[in-house]
Amino acid sequence: MESKNAITRVEDMPVYVRLYELAIRIARLTRDIPKDFTWLRIQSLRSSESVIANMAEGFYSQYSTEYIQCLYRCRREARETMTHLKYGSDVEALPLATVNALVEPYEAALEELAKLIASIERKVRMHGKSKPGAVREDTAQYEVASSIINHSSSLITH
Repeated sequence: MESKNAITRVEDMPVYVRLYELAIRIARLTRDIPKDFTWLRIQSLRSSESVIANMAEGFYSQYSTEYIQCLYRCRREARETMTHLKYGSDVEALPLATVNALVEPYEAALEELAKLIASIERKVRMHGKSKPGAVREDTAQYEVASSIINHSSSLITH
């Protein structure tokens, strides 16, 4: 029986929800960026969207090691986003208050992400690189195939 809080989709993960909301806030809060800094808005949007896209890609990957690599990309993209925002503030293309309202929650989300990475790395060290669901499915398929082979071989007489 699955628990009520079982995570079956990436959208069920609190860290994903937080990063998704931050990407939406960046989209909204950078709309008024000066025209000569349109490139900065585009880069901020791309990197913040890449954070959640990589998290989704990793969540649905076959192996935990792939998932970890995607989470590391999430972390890099989040740091890139924060760099764009800070730069925007320093060149006065974005108000400091707007940047602070985004950078601080990004730091908190990155702490959550670090805990998630550590947890998955610990599980990989203990159980190997396959995700638990994938192992069970493979094992179940192997057992079914084995029983068919064993059953059919018992029918052969010489």
